[in-house]
Amino acid sequence: MMFRSIKKITAHTDITNSLQMRTSFSLLLHRLQTSVRFLSTSSLSSSLPSTSHRLFSSTIAVSARKKMPLLTESERTEQLSGLKSAGWKLVEGRDAIQKTFMFKDFNEAFGFMTRVGLKAEKMDHHPEWFNVYNKVDITLSTHDCGGLSPNDVKLARFIESIAKN
Repeated sequence: MMFRSIKKITAHTDITNSLQMRTSFSLLLHRLQTSVRFLSTSSLSSSLPSTSHRLFSSTIAVSARKKMPLLTESERTEQLSGLKSAGWKLVEGRDAIQKTFMFKDFNEAFGFMTRVGLKAEKMDHHPEWFNVYNKVDITLSTHDCGGLSPNDVKLARFIESIAKN
């Protein structure tokens, strides 16, 4: 009998905690939206350091970001031919390109990945990749548009330029 009472109390506590978490999240979201509205209309916004806007501007940018267009057929023919001759392949079953890079050792592979990662972060365009010791496998596709975009070509060209060095 005592065990049933404990189960009921635990179930009630779980439901209460779940409702409290949802309420806390709603309150946090409301505060964030209010802060964004305040900062965008406040005379304070010009006097704040640029880093204080990072959270707010990235939140706004995500919702306002323009959808990247897919490559047209003529762009595919023109822009992918150079990448194909450099060893990039179309991925079967999806609109993406892929290439495997081999390096002398892990240190060289990791340095390569670091340089690609910094460029990808700057472009806000991140590769799918896999690394084991001296091997780095990279797949590029733009998830926003569901296939290959000019950003994939730009990042692949950058990758090729640093892989040769």
